[in-house]
Amino acid sequence: MEEQKNQETTAEVFTFARPVTFEGNTVESITIDFEQLTGEDILACDRQYRAESRQTSGEMVKEMNKAYQAYIVAKAAGVHVGLIRALSAKDFTKLTLQAQSFLLL
Repeated sequence: MEEQKNQETTAEVFTFARPVTFEGNTVESITIDFEQLTGEDILACDRQYRAESRQTSGEMVKEMNKAYQAYIVAKAAGVHVGLIRALSAKDFTKLTLQAQSFLLL
């Protein structure tokens, strides 16, 4: 994982182990900034996750759920969640673990 940070942003460039093709485009990396997320962003991810998974009530700890974490990663990177799901298992796991760490701190 390549990490680039500067004083003005908390964004991080995550370079994929292998490029992924999503919606006809080849993507080699994404820029993620968990720190720029707002409460409204988290609530929007929750709504999207519940709508897709048909959850009628909250899970005890959805922050541990990889599907929910994928929405958080996508929101922090400004990409469609489908791109995150299309990643290799290794990249998907690394990114969702970062989201889990962010959510549980």
